[in-house]
Amino acid sequence: MKTTFIVTSYDVLPYVDHCLDTLAQCTRPGDSVVIVDDGSEDGTAEHLARRVGPKLGEADAELIQLGVNTMGGVGIPANFGLSQALADPACETIFFVDGDDWMDPAGFAACRAAFEAGRPEILLANYLEYDELTGDTRHPADHAAWGKVKRQAQNSIEANRGCALEMIAAPWRKFYCANFLRTHRLRFPEGDFFYEDNPFHWSVCLKAERIAFLDRTLSFHRINRAGQTMSATGSDLFAFFVHFDSIKTLIDGWESPHAEAALRWLLTNMTWHLERLDPSACWHYAERAVMALKPVPDALWQRVAARFDDTNSVALQASALRRGEIAATVGCWQQDLRARSTQLEIDGLTAGLRELRDHIHEIDQLAMGLSELKRFKALLALPHPEAPPLPPQGAA
Repeated sequence: MKTTFIVTSYDVLPYVDHCLDTLAQCTRPGDSVVIVDDGSEDGTAEHLARRVGPKLGEADAELIQLGVNTMGGVGIPANFGLSQALADPACETIFFVDGDDWMDPAGFAACRAAFEAGRPEILLANYLEYDELTGDTRHPADHAAWGKVKRQAQNSIEANRGCALEMIAAPWRKFYCANFLRTHRLRFPEGDFFYEDNPFHWSVCLKAERIAFLDRTLSFHRINRAGQTMSATGSDLFAFFVHFDSIKTLIDGWESPHAEAALRWLLTNMTWHLERLDPSACWHYAERAVMALKPVPDALWQRVAARFDDTNSVALQASALRRGEIAATVGCWQQDLRARSTQLEIDGLTAGLRELRDHIHEIDQLAMGLSELKRFKALLALPHPEAPPLPPQGAA
């Protein structure tokens, strides 16, 4: 089966070679790679123009340079790549690649084999996160969902759909049947917002009638990288309320069997937002949250809220927002954020003091070494008594 890899890039110069080198190891004869650069300004575009030839590994390669950075995030460049890929009637499989990530060729090969053997419309695989700040590698936040997938093995399409909707929306963890995307004309939403992979994920999962899973790592996703949309702390996060409205339309309103999953999706993302939201954005964020939460029917809210732990402050604060208690909620957020900021400053000072103590210890060790050297030189400078002459050879 011919796979077309769609690589999207924007200002990823330090990482793009590693991405393409590992991707090349995943290709087979007959495959294609379409690289779409979204108007990079850090030299990525020029580097790709020099590097990308007619082949990448065993695949035919093509570079599309948009020239200017388009509005929003991945939506427009991903759609350019999709249009190019799906225009080729020989294309049977679509696989997205983030330009700053890198592939696990063995894991990818296993997932590709499973997709080609089962012929689902989508297959969701696993990945690992690589933290640029710490150098640590870890499972993503939805790793526990794989337990549910395994418990529901061989279950109905609706059970599989429910599992898929609970997983992180990243497109670069999925294999897509090209004809499935063609038939339903599925594309990323385009607009002045980020995180477009979320409504695209819901569109795909809701349309699919054959969904497969394989708990195998196929790629490594960088987090805490400078300039990454996942590091947003301000108005970029408001996009989730726009996407929530889109998801409500996709599921056909509050009576849908997927309404609970949609509301859980929003609350789960709000939990992530409130760990990073800038204090200056709190009030506007709260107003957007009220607009999203207030129309939720009481019965639906109670069912979803009951699934959150009693100690989950976001669920409690969301309940307050549904009642229109904006000022009190924003006050709590800002207090929490100030406390977190203070703790980060304390942690930074503590780390600095620890480093200073280490330097002082090194200086002490150096001083001791210098003192010993001076003492040795002083001993060398002392007059030494002459050694007595040796007795004549053969003397008794």
